[in-house]
Amino acid sequence: MEYNGITRDALFMLADNRFRDSRAYYEEHKEEIKNKVTVPMRQIAGIIGEELLSLDPMMNTIPTRMVSRVRRDTRYTKDKSLYRENMWIMFMRPKHEWRGYPCMWFEVTPREYTMGVGFYGDEPGLLETFRKNLREKPAEFAKAADLCKMTGSVFMKKQYKRAFPGCPEGLEEYYNAKDVGFIAFSGDLENLESEKIIEIIRGTFKAYSPMYKFLLDVSDEYFAKGE
Repeated sequence: MEYNGITRDALFMLADNRFRDSRAYYEEHKEEIKNKVTVPMRQIAGIIGEELLSLDPMMNTIPTRMVSRVRRDTRYTKDKSLYRENMWIMFMRPKHEWRGYPCMWFEVTPREYTMGVGFYGDEPGLLETFRKNLREKPAEFAKAADLCKMTGSVFMKKQYKRAFPGCPEGLEEYYNAKDVGFIAFSGDLENLESEKIIEIIRGTFKAYSPMYKFLLDVSDEYFAKGE
């Protein structure tokens, strides 16, 4: 599968569509937005998704189901704007059947692109199982975390105010986390214009793979309890 590239002009058009928030404007530019943003994102999803099946054979690899829509779902939010200026790809198992399982993602905005790995969902008790695995396999997690950080990714900082007991030495920021995930940011938008971005994502996701596998084991253990 070829990658057509995403230009700065394409991202500006996405932002302009969000700013205007007009059905008429969107319909006029719908095909252009699709061809210049949605299709290239689906191309990335198809290329990288197939490569990740060796990591998780149950991962969804249907690009049309992996890439976000330009039109927002406003039913459950106070923000009633119709369109978004960001687009993302979720590399994960089908989300409705596997909520509470890990994901990797890639997102573009008019200002930057990001990549990350972490849990999808907020199932009660999942973090308790995560902490149990940190106690039992601290070295394995620390090695996976170091690989994530080598990509320039940072850990999500949302923490519980009260520390949980039993934390392995050196893992405090992870052990007391409310959200488990690493994320990398880049403002080098020119990378999106060529297949260079494919190589960047491929290398980053390779470094993320041990963390994804660790979190996958956590989810398997938690849901095997039938909770």
